[in-house]
Amino acid sequence: MAAKRVRERGRPVDVLSNAMAGFRPTDPTLEQIAGDLVRRRSEVASPTHFASWSSMSRFSALGIQQALAWDREGDGYERLYSRAQFAASHVLAARFVIVRPEVRWTAEFSDPLSHAVDGSVRRSTAGDGALLRRFGERIRAAGFEPPATGNSFDWAEHVAYALADEILFTNERQLELMAAAIPDRALAARVLRTAVVSPHPTLPPSFYSIATPGYELEPGVRHLAYFGNFYASRDLDTVLDGLGALPLHLRDRLRLHTFAGDRAALHARIEAGGLGPWVRTHPFVGYLEFLALSRAMDVLVVNDAVTSGQLAVNPYLPSKWSDYRGSGTPVWGLVEAGSPLSGQPLDHRSPVGHTTAAAQVLARIACA
Repeated sequence: MAAKRVRERGRPVDVLSNAMAGFRPTDPTLEQIAGDLVRRRSEVASPTHFASWSSMSRFSALGIQQALAWDREGDGYERLYSRAQFAASHVLAARFVIVRPEVRWTAEFSDPLSHAVDGSVRRSTAGDGALLRRFGERIRAAGFEPPATGNSFDWAEHVAYALADEILFTNERQLELMAAAIPDRALAARVLRTAVVSPHPTLPPSFYSIATPGYELEPGVRHLAYFGNFYASRDLDTVLDGLGALPLHLRDRLRLHTFAGDRAALHARIEAGGLGPWVRTHPFVGYLEFLALSRAMDVLVVNDAVTSGQLAVNPYLPSKWSDYRGSGTPVWGLVEAGSPLSGQPLDHRSPVGHTTAAAQVLARIACA
């Protein structure tokens, strides 16, 4: 998503990131999104931990050395952009603007840091230390109260809230929920003043025809596809139950293709439901291959995270929606009432967890 932001803005950038090759697979095709705008890049060889203050601190300590060295080599930076969830990104950015306060900082939150999808507080002890004390001093100097907790995620949010010149949120619900959770109401007011709601960018149509996946689709049936991971709050159970509820003559007109990471639970679910003839499971594909496949399908499936009874509002707009909508392929959304996804121009929609409604959508697709 950061690469799409860079392409959207069209300005040359230097890129600092954590060296995650041993932790997450890399996709070289992403270079085609904004690689021509990257002047210099450096992967910081700090430990990769999403919830460790020592890891965040180490990443920022090594990263700022490189950032300041690059800054001295030219006329000096004018702008700085950081994106989280990888909370360490905001920690490094805050450290940089403390040294170079004239640089305009844009901090983007892809999701809330301090709260999980089930509404629980994400906890990671920050402890004490010079960096934390320095952040506290700068937050107070800006006229606000630092977090009363020693939670790393609270600090990563608050330092961005207090020091960033522009704070990006992907949708209004996310902004509403995160601002409401800030104990210092003056700081919450600042977040509302500096906030910009900007959905994930959609790439131009040409990106959907770069890759040639070589994936054969059976003729004479309708093909649905789901791309992405499964979580406790977001799975395909409703789609599978709806498929199983169809009469055989309608089910035979459909094929569901899934491209996901950990597929063990999905395989068990398909086997238990006897749905093997109608569901195809595959591992993740590269990003450009995903775009090409999304254009080749008849319907794309996107589902909301289930937050009802856990969060005041659903703040999650699935990032794949921005890619789906650029494909030109009809999209079926399984939505939670009032969610950001529920307000999008979906071609098909049904409530999350509602098997009968899902079966009705599948029947319409089969008969189209």
